Amino acid sequence: MMKIQNCPVSSYTLHNSSVTFLLFAHYLRMMTTKDIGSRMKTEDERPTPPGFRSLTSFTLKKTKPNNESSNLAGIQSDVDVEKLQKSVKRRPWILNDQPIDLEEPNNKHLKTVNISIENNLPKGVIRGGSACSNSPKVMPGWLPEESCRQVIDYSPFFYPTEEEFKDIYQYIAKIRPKAEEHGICRIKPPESWKPPPLIIQGNKFESCRFGTRVQQIDELKDLHSKRKLNAIIQRENLMDSDHGFEFECGPEFTLRSFKTHAEQFKRSYFKKQDIFTQPVKQWEKVEGEYWRIVQNPTHQIQVLSGHNLEAKVLGSGFPLPSLDDNQTEYMKSQWNLNNTPNLPGSLLAFDRDNSALLTPRLDVGMCFSSICWNVEEHHLYSLSYLHSGASRIMYGVPAKYRQKCEALLKKNFPELSGHRELFHKLVTQLSPSTLKSEGIPVYRCVQHAKQFVLIFPGAYYSGFDTDFSISEKVNLATLDWLPHGQLTVEKYSELHRKTSLSYDRMLIEAVRQAAKSPWDFRMRGWNNACGKDGWLTRALKSRVRQESIKREFLCDASQSRKMEEGFGCSVKRECGVCFYDLYLSAAGCACSPDKYSCLEHSKQICTCPWSSRFFLFRYEISELNLLIDTLEGKVNPKLV
Repeated sequence: MMKIQNCPVSSYTLHNSSVTFLLFAHYLRMMTTKDIGSRMKTEDERPTPPGFRSLTSFTLKKTKPNNESSNLAGIQSDVDVEKLQKSVKRRPWILNDQPIDLEEPNNKHLKTVNISIENNLPKGVIRGGSACSNSPKVMPGWLPEESCRQVIDYSPFFYPTEEEFKDIYQYIAKIRPKAEEHGICRIKPPESWKPPPLIIQGNKFESCRFGTRVQQIDELKDLHSKRKLNAIIQRENLMDSDHGFEFECGPEFTLRSFKTHAEQFKRSYFKKQDIFTQPVKQWEKVEGEYWRIVQNPTHQIQVLSGHNLEAKVLGSGFPLPSLDDNQTEYMKSQWNLNNTPNLPGSLLAFDRDNSALLTPRLDVGMCFSSICWNVEEHHLYSLSYLHSGASRIMYGVPAKYRQKCEALLKKNFPELSGHRELFHKLVTQLSPSTLKSEGIPVYRCVQHAKQFVLIFPGAYYSGFDTDFSISEKVNLATLDWLPHGQLTVEKYSELHRKTSLSYDRMLIEAVRQAAKSPWDFRMRGWNNACGKDGWLTRALKSRVRQESIKREFLCDASQSRKMEEGFGCSVKRECGVCFYDLYLSAAGCACSPDKYSCLEHSKQICTCPWSSRFFLFRYEISELNLLIDTLEGKVNPKLV
């Protein structure tokens, strides 16, 4: 029992309370020290002192050992590395070193076609410019001190006379020896040739709407394709990825509203207004900035592009030909792109059912809108005309360097190994200086309004717009294209890639026309077509030689049949395995009446015995050889 001292109650109470408080404080100190010690063994949870938290992120990276490591040995021995690493994880402004994220970003809001312009702006753009509260204000800006303008040569520039300009295919044949070695060239029409600017007049400019694509310029070098490629390869069925590399859908515009958007974007991006009034060519400034963004991006820059628009969307910028006698000069002009593919001298005229290749297409662009490196389908010619707007900068690589160019692209995308069928779908923008460093010549072609640009067969090309512009383009197939055409269909078959035209049909139809009357054929614009060394003669010889070898080694003559005349005429027939065109020959089986293959894949049609196969031939080899003799002048055309 505690003995109570003889003291006042108040003194006892105070003394007893003090003891209790001291005991309780000592207990708390013991427990807190123990708890903190145990927790420090697991991780550091101490809060950041006020004023010491970083406002910006930085990255910790592993570094290679160097000579200073030995001097730090003593210091490192006193540091608990494990505790430091765990503590760092709790600092949100410190980022661990990590690879580029190739996951597909969530851009679902961009995939709706009919979306409001005001609420769906590209990255780097907000509403509220100085001119108007609703105008686009660009967050990043021009960095002229970091310009990356390319040091390359220019492509040829031609000025046809009034007389030369009358026949487009004769003029192309005239300039081809000089221009083809550059892959691309520019043509300025005579001063008197001034077609009416229909595309910027009337209701079309104000009311017709078109869809756009969102292009992220800072990702064009490789990140866009690497992300898309990563997603496509992970899918089981690669054939379902035909559009896997395309840019995301953007807002719809009229030409008027797109022009306003483009002008406001450029004015806001290049904040120094006087650069466009100085005597220096403004496209040079834009070119340097464009390649800076592509090669050394510092911000996310997205722009919009209306690329490869069908004529039915906005119509043609040229007057459409009419069937009556009241045609104007420009309705009949051979340089009217509605006429060009159908003229004598163009092999596409013999594939009239192929409206996709015979119809011009429109491009509507703004500053930095891009055409990434590509080659035309089937290595056709491409002829484009800039109707209105600012200059477009194009780059061309001659066809003889095509394989070297493709090797460089494959080198930059090792993910393509084992997936060759995806190569032609790549969307990439390597700088001309990069290609030059690999021994690939690149030529610059600056297309101004009212000028044509001609791209030759097999040439790689790319480009971009410097401001709002409207251009129109169409494909051509002249006689000198024939060697490119045959090589392309064989390459497409090897890659199991669909074709866009029937090479055999175009060739045979042209040969039949020439064989009926070689003189008339030549007089109608088909120069150098016939004769022993004519373009048609050499092309047919090569094709017949190839076809005869296949029939000899891959077919059984006793199982051959005459192909029906309408086979593959209304609907192009293709091999079910490699998509090879079946105009000249095909293989089938009784078990599948509507299923056909090329001669090389006849065994893959089905599992039926070989005896159940049959082979369809449109012409016998002897008939094709007779056509060759007629072209060479050995046989009277009336006997064919």
